[in-house]
Amino acid sequence: MKRFIMLAAAALLLAGCATHRYRSEFDFAGKLAREGLWQEALYRLQKARAAGIETAALHNNMAVALEALGRADEAQREYELALKLDPANERIRGNLDKFKRNEGKDAHEKK
Repeated sequence: MKRFIMLAAAALLLAGCATHRYRSEFDFAGKLAREGLWQEALYRLQKARAAGIETAALHNNMAVALEALGRADEAQREYELALKLDPANERIRGNLDKFKRNEGKDAHEKK
């Protein structure tokens, strides 16, 4: 029984560390994005994802960064994943709709 309690405590501690690491990287990425440092923001978001926590906000923010870096195919996949995780999120839906409108303009301008 003592062994089980020790294992449970260790699991909780590790989960707490992962959550802290996720939040720290996620928040820092937001600061970088506000400064227009998209590549570094994307890197921090990827580190947040490596903590093992998948959220709609994470994928939405990754999509925004990828879009800013001109990586449209990856951005669209991230927007769609974010919306799949949180289908009622109007902010994500709005970002995806705006992305699609912008991509449509870009495709039209290339012709």
